[in-house]
Amino acid sequence: MHYRYLLLTAFALAAIAPAYAAQPAPATLNPSPHAIDIPPWFRETFLDFREDIREAAKANKRLMVYFGQDGCPYCRELMRVNFGDKGIVDKTRRQFDAVAINIWGDREVTWLDGKVHSEKTFAALLKVQFTPTLLFFDEKGNVVLRLNGYYPPHKFHV
Repeated sequence: MHYRYLLLTAFALAAIAPAYAAQPAPATLNPSPHAIDIPPWFRETFLDFREDIREAAKANKRLMVYFGQDGCPYCRELMRVNFGDKGIVDKTRRQFDAVAINIWGDREVTWLDGKVHSEKTFAALLKVQFTPTLLFFDEKGNVVLRLNGYYPPHKFHV
């Protein structure tokens, strides 16, 4: 009797196992509808701004840092409309290395003084209060331009 129960249980598990194995991972079932898609031409770095600024300068570029957050309609607009415009993308890629920071994120960021911050505290350190915010750094790490909020393409081209 005991063996019959075990055998029946084993067959039942074997019958339903393929159904569970064919299911995609939970993260792919319901991606957040509020997630902001960062363009693939943004650099994936270790977020060490000493290196990022140095590498941009070696390539005769400057560093552009995008500060955003999931669920921000203006961040989505910047990514879809402005960075969907070939003219803006070509000019931006030619002149800047781009890096994205989530103002609520927990990835480690190393600032110019060598201190390590979370993305969240780094955004606060640079007084980022609005999203999107774009900061443009020169080769010495100075902020040379700050764009708070969304600028439509006709203003962004300038």
